[in-house]
Amino acid sequence: MRAGRHGAGRQLASVLALALASLSPAGEARAADAREFWPELNGFVQINERSRAFFNAAYALAKESDVKSGNVAAYLDVSLKPIARMRRDLLTDDWQRNKYLWARVGYDRIFQATDSTGVEVAENRGVVALYGRIPLPAATWLETRSRADFRWIGGEYSNRYRFRLDLSREFAVRERAVVPYCNFEWFYDTRYDDWARTLLTLGAEVTMTDRFRWEVYVARQADRLPDEKDLDALGVVLKWYY
Repeated sequence: MRAGRHGAGRQLASVLALALASLSPAGEARAADAREFWPELNGFVQINERSRAFFNAAYALAKESDVKSGNVAAYLDVSLKPIARMRRDLLTDDWQRNKYLWARVGYDRIFQATDSTGVEVAENRGVVALYGRIPLPAATWLETRSRADFRWIGGEYSNRYRFRLDLSREFAVRERAVVPYCNFEWFYDTRYDDWARTLLTLGAEVTMTDRFRWEVYVARQADRLPDEKDLDALGVVLKWYY
């Protein structure tokens, strides 16, 4: 049994390495393209059937800041009254997957960022997001997210608007829920009054127990403003549920 699990782990690592390499097409990769590791810790505390608290800690380069920085965040997730109730055959033990429509509000602190003059400063960010989920054929789900970031980078204020489409499907593997997903996100930045970034992510979430899950993904981030640069990342997220 252990040998089989180790073999499966090696296969998963090989697939992720291949996926990460595929995000930079041969012959088109530029020397300036960077490769980064994005670790993250998440904690979810369910308050009641309609709401939960979400806490996040991460450390990365170019994900939330132009420089390598840690960030912490706290959010409140609230389920909105659905137009239609979730069909009984679609219900799961997961708070998010049981909702058609829900909102997130919160605060994010990025400890190191750069202002318009290139000086390193802290960023304080208010976040409001709206999520919607639609069931598709073959037990697949489409999730949409519209998010607004209200950013104070040092003494400079700006907004960033983010729009994401996500496709996912839950599988049962050895009596564990495994959810592979693919999403694509667009970023509009009012500092440039234009679309500044896109982000493509491929990954999977694995449920280990009722209290713990882990997620691994590869991402291709393309910045167009203020400078053109691309980045490939491998992300690992550890999640605890209470």
